[in-house]
Amino acid sequence: MGGDGGSCYHEDLEWLGSQRSDEGENRYYRCKRCLGVIVITPKGEKVYYIPARKEG
Repeated sequence: MGGDGGSCYHEDLEWLGSQRSDEGENRYYRCKRCLGVIVITPKGEKVYYIPARKEG
């Protein structure tokens, strides 16, 4: 998963926590390099990337 234009591969992740859903628990991580958030669904079937807001 190449993030911001392919320059970040989200290899250094920080655990943010989990949240219950109908299917189980979604897991949330923050990339320490680009500060985007990665959400992994309960069975690992889907992965979502939420980019960090750009200030300015």
